[in-house]
Amino acid sequence: MQRRYRVSKFLVWSTGLIASVATGAISTGQEAATTAARPSYRPVSLSDLAQTPSDQSPVVSPVDPSSLGMPLIADDGESIDSATRNAMIASPKATPSPPADPLPASTERFKLRFGLSGVAQSSGVVGSWWNLSEQYAPDAGYNPDRVWGETWIKPSVTSDLSVSDALALYSGLSYVGSGNIGFDVFEQGNQGVFAVEDAYFGSRIGSYPEDLLLDVSYGRQAYKIGSGMLISVGAMNGFERGATTTFARRAWEEAGLVKLKGQSISLEGFYLNPNELPSTDTFTRLAGTKLEAALGADQYLGLAYFNVFESQYPYVKAPIQFLPNGREGLNTIHGYSRWKPLPDQWAGFYVAGDYAYQWNDRIAMSSNAFSGEIGNQFLELPKTPKLIYTFRSFQGDDPATAKFEKFDPLFYEGAPPLWASGSNGSFSFLNSNVQLHRIQLSANVTKRDTFSFYYWHLMADQINSPLQFGQAGRITVSGGEPELVSGVPDSHLSDDFYVENFRVINPNWYVTTGFAVSIPGRGLRELVDDPVTWYGALLSLAFQY
Repeated sequence: MQRRYRVSKFLVWSTGLIASVATGAISTGQEAATTAARPSYRPVSLSDLAQTPSDQSPVVSPVDPSSLGMPLIADDGESIDSATRNAMIASPKATPSPPADPLPASTERFKLRFGLSGVAQSSGVVGSWWNLSEQYAPDAGYNPDRVWGETWIKPSVTSDLSVSDALALYSGLSYVGSGNIGFDVFEQGNQGVFAVEDAYFGSRIGSYPEDLLLDVSYGRQAYKIGSGMLISVGAMNGFERGATTTFARRAWEEAGLVKLKGQSISLEGFYLNPNELPSTDTFTRLAGTKLEAALGADQYLGLAYFNVFESQYPYVKAPIQFLPNGREGLNTIHGYSRWKPLPDQWAGFYVAGDYAYQWNDRIAMSSNAFSGEIGNQFLELPKTPKLIYTFRSFQGDDPATAKFEKFDPLFYEGAPPLWASGSNGSFSFLNSNVQLHRIQLSANVTKRDTFSFYYWHLMADQINSPLQFGQAGRITVSGGEPELVSGVPDSHLSDDFYVENFRVINPNWYVTTGFAVSIPGRGLRELVDDPVTWYGALLSLAFQY
């Protein structure tokens, strides 16, 4: 199979722009594609609220819907009382649901549902990439201040046929048209594409929850492990597809899933082929298994293992040594949990954690990442505020060792309440060679409005080591001898803020407004003269039927 390390035309002239996305001068098409798939600040997308995976009977809902910034509102527009809220959060079907399908076609054994969703968003930035292009690519003519629009629309249809009490057949089909109007921060715009998104079929055998249920499916569909630390977004967005930050596409190009479920435990096997950008396809394929136990309402413990058995995705070792096909052969073990230790006294209190260990004997790789989170939603207080603290560490490559230690974040969920590393900074810091502290405060300020505030303190795990693909390559003097290094000389990358208001107009229409700030830290300031603060804002209108 021919290698295709194709560099986008934007990156050809930008020897230091995307390369300077945490300051640098070297980049690749794969990096650009990955970066485009990891958004900075963005509204809660309809994909977050209403995915259409083949899993029709989850053992447990892995994410509290209010963690998506979504207030729980009754169909009549009235806020829901605490007891009802607790019951809904405990339910596997706790996501907000629109009114009855306006185009239903169903009988006792056959259900056909039509859907239509879409987003229109206007975004603007001032001082993008901390204005590093003035030093690293002064002749490129890049404008760090810009405004652009993103839009997508998605018609869909799903079917479910009960052949008998113990056998059901189901399928799903959707089509997405997406594009950008104007040029985004990657200097990509005025382009888009119409293409199939979901196209899957499957069968369920058994009677759940009374008995074991076997669920087998295949096709273009969503699949996620835990809260999305590594396996969540199966499609690349941005560039020739448009919709850089609104995530029009999420389904894997191929997802073969086999799930065996009991009342409190599930065992799954999966084969995944990501829907990568045609211009930067790395031909990545992976397969693995997942075991998950439900510990109670909104509580779970899971363990997953998977292997990337084919990939042309390259790695870069400190200081700047490219490892072709670096991802091929990657093994990952991922453990995750969410626990409510005081369900009777503090129903909204929880602790959560993730740990992942990666190794690849072919390239002498060993790496790890972990996350610890503690939070509480004060259900008895007015506005039901939620306060969360998170610490995360994603290992970087130690320049002093022969091993390769840079963590591969794979296909993580990039929303601010989940796995984004910063607001604007998350365009640059891709959950590799990064440590962070995050504080989140949110409240249902009115019956229809949820206000959220986020703060990230971002640090490099390893200084003078690649943050992405060897940016900021330079010669320094150590012990009187010249030395090639990359990355940042000080661990402090940036301090990022994001404030958002999510308004429910009615059960089908939503408006998000957001404002983001990224203040460059000492690590960036020691590399360039006077980097500027990066501001961003958005206004988004979304609908779902």
